[in-house]
This record gives sequence, C-alpha cells and structure tokens, in this order.
Amino acid sequence: MDVEYVEVKQEFLEDSIIYSISRVLDEIVRETDIIESPQQTVFHTNKKPSISLAKYLERIQMYSYCSNECFILALIYIDRIQKKNQDVVINSFCVHRFLFSCIILSIKYNDDDYYKNDYYAKVGGITITELNKLEQELLTLLDYELYVSQKQYYYYKDKLMKYAKL
Repeated sequence: MDVEYVEVKQEFLEDSIIYSISRVLDEIVRETDIIESPQQTVFHTNKKPSISLAKYLERIQMYSYCSNECFILALIYIDRIQKKNQDVVINSFCVHRFLFSCIILSIKYNDDDYYKNDYYAKVGGITITELNKLEQELLTLLDYELYVSQKQYYYYKDKLMKYAKL
C-alpha cells in the first residue's frame, strides 16, 4: 500500500472524528440551549465562547499533540456525565469547557506522553487555576471512572464514522 495514501486516509479519519464530534455536540447544544439549566457548574461561563466547537477542536488537536483516541474518549466521558448527572445540562455556556477538560483527562489517562497543566491551559484559553478546578470537578462528576472498554470505545468510534458519512 502506498505510504502517501495511508497518510491521506489517516488525515481524513482524524478530520472525520473532529468534525463528527463537533457536529454531535452542536446538535446537543442546540437542543439544550432552550432548556433552563437547573444547575450551574464550574464549567458554565457568563457568555458563550466566540469560537465554534469545530475550530476549538482543531486548535486542541493542533497544540495538544494527543492521540485521536482521546477525542473519542472525551465524547464518551461527556456521555457518562450526562447519564450520571441528569441535573447537569451541557449547553453552549459550558460545552467548550466540558469538552476541553474531558480531552485533557483522556490524554492523561490514555496517552504515554503529556504536558503540564500550564501548557494545556494556554491551549484551552483558560487559566491554570480554572483548569485545575475543571479537572477536579470532572473527576467528581465521573466518579473517577476513566476506564473505557475496548468494546465501548469501538461502539462510539463506529457511530461517529457512520455519523460523518451523513
């Protein structure tokens, strides 16, 4: 198989994952923005970020140097948060921070190499104090359950790839 073809195929897969995750979260946010959030969390901000989820994910992908698996794991973590904490509404006032924190936790749990929080805070456009609080709260919301089975991982990955083809 041609090396150039493999690289193009891998790049397409990476873009499809990022694009699909941003589309899925955009749809969720469109639905939840009309709901009054019963609980404000440390993830909620006073105003909606001006950067789109797709551009934010591209930025994170470019500067975090994490594996593609981390993005899928982050989506799984967001789904777990929704299932475990039904009073927490993920809307446009908090989705960026939830997503970013989930990606950072997935990097630390899954990847062999990772950076210090001061670097990641700059990537995410937040302070290191904020990132530390977000990580701590996220771990609490997840009941410290970061392990994802291979079966669950591939289930989500397959769903994302099918979604990307729509």
